[in-house]
Amino acid sequence: MHSARSRVRGLIPRLSVPSLHVVGGYGVAHDPASPVGLEPTIWLPQVSPGTLILEPAPSGFDIATSVGRNVLGEPLIERIDADGRELVITDGSGELHLLMRDEQAARRPAVLVPLDSMGELRLEVALNFVRRLGGQRIALLPAALRLTSFQKRRLIQLLHAFDVHDLGGGPREVAAKVLASDHARRRSVEWKDSHARRKANRLIHDSIALVERGYLKLLRGF
Repeated sequence: MHSARSRVRGLIPRLSVPSLHVVGGYGVAHDPASPVGLEPTIWLPQVSPGTLILEPAPSGFDIATSVGRNVLGEPLIERIDADGRELVITDGSGELHLLMRDEQAARRPAVLVPLDSMGELRLEVALNFVRRLGGQRIALLPAALRLTSFQKRRLIQLLHAFDVHDLGGGPREVAAKVLASDHARRRSVEWKDSHARRKANRLIHDSIALVERGYLKLLRGF
């Protein structure tokens, strides 16, 4: 079973899942038979405002557009289970996850927007989706849910630091392998007061926090 580190990697764009749910994702974030990172991670809609929930519209509504490949293109991944049909589609802004509780939801789509603490973000995602269905050239995800280049570099650095730490490395090893700092080779007195040591310790601290559920904040645009 892959660690939480695998689920964090799934947040970095292009950086058969069991139904057992854990905090944020599933018991196994990726198919154990596949290398980590080749498939998007499926997230629980409760923790991901980038997951759009579609229900069948009530009778009497004149639905103008159905949800199909002719509108959205081929999904990165498609899965059908007891929760319904799940699709992951992408464009330059990132990945949009669609959860359709009923097959009629694709033919007569209505968006379910839970008004939780992420309600405004969910509304933005829903509005972008509706505009895309209407033919507008607009990003699937709002800016708040897109990783910046800096965030991507930072995530990669944190995962590298965690891997070094997880294999038994300390601040010196993180400074040498992650920061490429020559301060890691200095004498103890010089090393103790060095900026590289402080930065390496911060990387270790932040990387542990990231892997231990901190990655969920990234889903919410924090």
